[in-house]
Amino acid sequence: MKTSNYLWAMLATATLSLSACGSDENENVIQPKEKTAKLELTLVGTPADSRATGTLPTTDESQINRLTVAVFTGAEGNPVNTLHEFTGDDIKDATGGVTGKKITMLCEPGNGQTIYVVANASTGLFAGVTNLAGFKAKLMLLSETTKAAGAGAATDTQKANNLPMLGSTTGKDFTAGTETEANIALSRLVARVSISSVKTAFDPVGRFKDATFKVDAIYLKNADSSVNADKTGGAPINGGDEGAVVTQYLYEAVTGHTANTELTTPYYFYTFPNVSTSAPTKLIIKGMFDADGSGSTSAPIARYYPITINKKQANTTISGGAGTDKGSIAANTHYVLTAVIKGEGVADDKTDIDPATLQLTVTVADWALTISQNVTFE
Repeated sequence: MKTSNYLWAMLATATLSLSACGSDENENVIQPKEKTAKLELTLVGTPADSRATGTLPTTDESQINRLTVAVFTGAEGNPVNTLHEFTGDDIKDATGGVTGKKITMLCEPGNGQTIYVVANASTGLFAGVTNLAGFKAKLMLLSETTKAAGAGAATDTQKANNLPMLGSTTGKDFTAGTETEANIALSRLVARVSISSVKTAFDPVGRFKDATFKVDAIYLKNADSSVNADKTGGAPINGGDEGAVVTQYLYEAVTGHTANTELTTPYYFYTFPNVSTSAPTKLIIKGMFDADGSGSTSAPIARYYPITINKKQANTTISGGAGTDKGSIAANTHYVLTAVIKGEGVADDKTDIDPATLQLTVTVADWALTISQNVTFE
């Protein structure tokens, strides 16, 4: 189960020290100049095995397991100056403090150069890239978040310690024989969507005064499966489809919930940015709704309460952000949801909920920001 007590993780920061060094020139013969680029990484984070029940991840969300550094020249087409992938001994994990390891890279001098740093992408993703456009076209996969510390095959559970990150800087000038420094802050390419409270509040004198609702699953729908360096997403994927599990790592079965009691165990998912107005990312609450509770008039039926993340609508309170008309997901942002159910949900997870049925609160925050969204279903 993916749940948690919440503590903000510090962002990893990559500090690049780039130096171009040239050999001496003879009087009348210009010799080829060898240039070196020195990369200093400051990594913050501690290893974590997986997502733990009852706790939100901490500094392991900043862990770096694999690092790709690419430098592109300012020439037409921005060809590669140098590109390296670092893993293992090249990266020293931080343990309770700030530490780093110096890595030396070779690069050519020139003006107007661009530097990209990507953390925790697929192994060899950028191999063969020849220019900046080719680099930006590569897709980082959401399934990488299921690999513990970036190792092994994809699994059915997302991990906090292999989140894709990105940082860049432009307009850097490298001169042979001098040192150029560039500070690059990495930010996560994923958002974290969590729900920390689901409770019922049926009108004691209304139509559903005796109703009960028991949560049996929480999952994401319309999560982008990939993203590139421009933060443009790929094809959407779903944790479930009307209750049937589709993408396991975006689906969480809820066991042991007692009907009409508050569900306080936090559930969370990592997902890429999504600004689609036709297929916005949603968190789905699924469960069994009984209109008359212990009565004999009705039987429990499956009902869904879809929450469009960060959508401005009736009975929705959004703090830490403005929200959008259709809903949206931004990178490196935490969306904290709470929901109050006051009425019957919908028959499938494709149908938008009547805003009067669900009262929602959303808190929005970067991992440096949090967005809270509270919704009431009436």
